[in-house]
Amino acid sequence: MLAEERQQRINEHLREKEFCTLKELSDMLKVSVSTVRRDINFLKSTGILRRTHGGARLSEQVEIEGSHPLVPNATVRSELKECIARYCASLIEPGQTVIMDGGSTVFSVARHLVPKHPIVITNSLPISNLYSTYRQVEVHVTGGVVYPRLGVLTGPNAVEGFSKIHADVAIMGAGGLDVQDGVTNTHALLIDMQLAMIRAARKVIFCMDSTKLGAKSLFFLCSADQVQTLVTNDDANPAIVAALRKKGVDVHLVSC
Repeated sequence: MLAEERQQRINEHLREKEFCTLKELSDMLKVSVSTVRRDINFLKSTGILRRTHGGARLSEQVEIEGSHPLVPNATVRSELKECIARYCASLIEPGQTVIMDGGSTVFSVARHLVPKHPIVITNSLPISNLYSTYRQVEVHVTGGVVYPRLGVLTGPNAVEGFSKIHADVAIMGAGGLDVQDGVTNTHALLIDMQLAMIRAARKVIFCMDSTKLGAKSLFFLCSADQVQTLVTNDDANPAIVAALRKKGVDVHLVSC
């Protein structure tokens, strides 16, 4: 992978996450930590990000200008994520009740679901803002406290809201999926929310690109065998895909 491509992926990943460690970026890109450090130093010199202890985050100027959580167009929409999102939306039946997690890939799924007239339950402010202009989509927004950096509602009230819901499908993202260490996420505040979503849905679909397979984030969400369906791109590591299928995961490989 060329340095330019790595740096673009780092930029996109940091627009989706509040903070990334060097190890997380190294696992995602499948390169050494020293290579990631060089890329980070270059991006720092351009003003895109700033170094922190053990990792990096977007510079404050980029956060202000380009990634406000209430602006749907600011969400990263790479061709790969759009491809995965379009396929995931095809798995949803018209009129189904769908729980939607936060994150850029799930936001892309939300846009493709409009023609199916779903009933949507979400804690995502960007998704609720998106659907506010469509009469054909019924939207239920959880209570809770706004986590402004991610544009989601969190806390006990939000978790309790999902305890009273029974949905057909939950569409979710994550920071990583490892065969041994399961599904992980970067933000501790999201874990209780996502567990509540999993409990509330009859079927759970995780959408993530292949760079997240075998990767690990900071906080444990669930074991790999608790993942019912995974939608990812078809250049995913065949050994990881085979191991996930052996655990009973219904893996859909999308040609992008």
